[in-house]
Amino acid sequence: MDFLLLLTLLTYLAASILHVLFLATGNHKIARSGFWATTSGFALHTSFIAWQWLSQGHWYNSTTFFAWAIIIIYLGIAKLTHLQIIGVFVVPVAFIAIFIAYALPGKNAGISPSLQNNWLIAHVPIIFLSYAVFVAAFGFGLMYLIEEKKIREKNHTLVYNLLPSLGQSDELAHKCILVGVVLLTIGMIMGGLWTRYDSRVTLRWNDWKVLLSIITWFIYVSQLVIRQILGWRGRKTAYSAIIGLAAVLFTYIGVNLFLPSIHAF
Repeated sequence: MDFLLLLTLLTYLAASILHVLFLATGNHKIARSGFWATTSGFALHTSFIAWQWLSQGHWYNSTTFFAWAIIIIYLGIAKLTHLQIIGVFVVPVAFIAIFIAYALPGKNAGISPSLQNNWLIAHVPIIFLSYAVFVAAFGFGLMYLIEEKKIREKNHTLVYNLLPSLGQSDELAHKCILVGVVLLTIGMIMGGLWTRYDSRVTLRWNDWKVLLSIITWFIYVSQLVIRQILGWRGRKTAYSAIIGLAAVLFTYIGVNLFLPSIHAF
């Protein structure tokens, strides 16, 4: 079924191009085409993941699931807010993830089949959904900074006019961070319970992915607390969303490349 993954890759490529063209032209027909291309890619993507599960008996590739989570979060946000412009910042991330999964399949192996059980379903997908929401927060943070630059420079080009208001970008970034923290907290708790009730898994506090996950969680939670206590808004929220995503990506990718961890997926 590599052909199905290739079709998904090409469809996400087309969707990414359409979203960028929408940013360049402001043509809402192109935006709708980008949305439906993304939806088509998501259908192919879901079929590929379902085939993996049914044919191999276990979920096997974290990178493809990360991309799937990014797209389902994007589709949900686009339907709820009608801000398809967020696709410019998140759909290409999903395309890159699928490209890595397709081009480097040996580098994206899943966890041991012996650990493929209900705890996996409870822990890993929730973690990746939180990561996907943080990608969306990053997108809204970038839009805030771009819009702020527009106002400061009194720039009224087409690109800037397509962006949401400062207040909307700030609020949506905050909501995404809040939802992401809730999901990440649940995922980490489920991971702890997995080690408690499955004798094949041992919780190691000196595991780099565990330590960096806690640090990532602390970065986002600190932003939420400071926002409530000190009234952090706007640029500070945008920067925290960007810093937080850097922590997410290093936790997910950097550990696998540079540091030892039992979370080798």
